[in-house]
Amino acid sequence: MGVNVFRSNQPLLHRVRPDLLGTLMEGRNVTLARWLIEPGRNPTGVHSHEDHEQFTIVISGSIETLVGEELLTLAAGDVCHIPPGTEHGKTRALNEECAVLIDVFEPVRSDYVQAISRVREV
Repeated sequence: MGVNVFRSNQPLLHRVRPDLLGTLMEGRNVTLARWLIEPGRNPTGVHSHEDHEQFTIVISGSIETLVGEELLTLAAGDVCHIPPGTEHGKTRALNEECAVLIDVFEPVRSDYVQAISRVREV
C-alpha cells in the first residue's frame, strides 16, 4: 500500500456505487470514500451494514439524510456517526448546490477495495 492523497481539485469521477460518484482510499483498518452529491438527483437508497461503523463528514454544501428514524440536516463541518446495523440513506443535496462528503468505514469495506482495484485496472 503506497501513499494516497486526495487533492481538493481531484475530480470525483468513479462510479463506485450505482447511485454515487466517488473516490476511494484504503487503509489498513479503514476505508475512506469521498462522494459528490449532486443537486436534483434521486436520494440514495436506505441500507445498513452489520459489520461496519461509519462516520460521515460534510466537506462542502449541505445534505439531508436519514439515520435510524431521524431525518438530519448536515452542513459543511458537521460529522455524523452511524453505528453498525443502523439503517441510513435517503441522502440528498440541499440548496441547489453540490455537496461533498467523506465517509470513513471501519473495518475495511472489501466491496469498496474491489472497486478501487477495478478503477486502477482501467
